[in-house]
Amino acid sequence: MPLSMRSTIGKLIHTWTAISVTPHAVGLSVRSLHSTCTAKSNTTLGQELPYPDGLSKLLNPVGYLKWKMNVIDNARANYEHCSAQFEQQPDFVKSLGLDESFQGWFSMTILHVWILNARLRGEGANGKDMKQEVFNHIWLDVEIKLHQAGVKTRISQITSGLLDSYYGQTLAYDEGIYYGDSILAAALWRNFFGGKDVNAVQLLKLIEYTRRQLVHVEQTSLDDILSGKFQFLPASPLA
Repeated sequence: MPLSMRSTIGKLIHTWTAISVTPHAVGLSVRSLHSTCTAKSNTTLGQELPYPDGLSKLLNPVGYLKWKMNVIDNARANYEHCSAQFEQQPDFVKSLGLDESFQGWFSMTILHVWILNARLRGEGANGKDMKQEVFNHIWLDVEIKLHQAGVKTRISQITSGLLDSYYGQTLAYDEGIYYGDSILAAALWRNFFGGKDVNAVQLLKLIEYTRRQLVHVEQTSLDDILSGKFQFLPASPLA
């Protein structure tokens, strides 16, 4: 990284309350672990059912349950789109110099969940419910991956550390969008590269990718998002 950029980010980090992004003792291969919960409920996957009001929840509990399971299924589809990006874009991941590790997958997944949530936060009750169910799927998937990796002890401790990391990363990205690309660069630098030296072009590429996806999700119809049909744009690898 050029000295001027390193100095700039160094000053930002010095004034920023850094939150450690270290999924301790989880140096796992993503390709050997990538799987998600596949059990599907008997609902209208890919469709958005009308949001039930308070009275309908009482008078039609079966209908409410059907609606809830539909939200869960569509949220799973949205989460899977987020969690699959690390594996589906190997050239982009390689161009950023990221290792094929659990930490790399986790950071990439959380970035995409945050991008999706940036849209959902402004969409009322429907957005709130979808956001919550996507959040639930993160930790179901994390637990599955830990068990598949043979991790049998300290799962609660590891998950707690990852939860802290999740909140730290998403808060830093929120600040980055509010205060500008210099803060966003610092957040991405910490979360993806652990504060290590990185090629400035790689960091710029990740910033541009993030901005592009934010515009894309904002331009996507809410119906497509709530029905689990949203797809992220592919990235171009660095030359």
